[in-house]
Amino acid sequence: VQDFNETFCSLGVPYLSCSSRVSYYAVFDGHGGARASRFAAENLHLSLARKFPSGEGEHLDKLIKKCLLDAFRQTDEDFLKKASSQKPAWKDGSTATCVLVVDDAVYVANLGDSRVRRFCANMSIANVLCKHELVQNTM
Repeated sequence: VQDFNETFCSLGVPYLSCSSRVSYYAVFDGHGGARASRFAAENLHLSLARKFPSGEGEHLDKLIKKCLLDAFRQTDEDFLKKASSQKPAWKDGSTATCVLVVDDAVYVANLGDSRVRRFCANMSIANVLCKHELVQNTM
């Protein structure tokens, strides 16, 4: 678990005030090796902090969703660049599941087949996101 307020403040993210509550939780499940999941664990939160929207307002939800998408994309591109420069090239991959809590709003993003479940007060369990799976066409 990363102390996200500390990361955001050290990068000078203007949206956050001392009264804002931000929590970041992420799980990375590597396949073909641990390098991709380790890279994502070390870099996704930093990319989120750099891309985090400034200001407040009615469009903040959309901006945070775009920030999550952009941070996932940037982390993926950065890892692919690093992996392809290795001899031999790394073939690692990783799923990524991220929960970002900003004040009273919860944002969940995932990539891969990891699942997020919500446990409700009435003891029921609900899937929060759909599972992404690679689908191959066979002829």
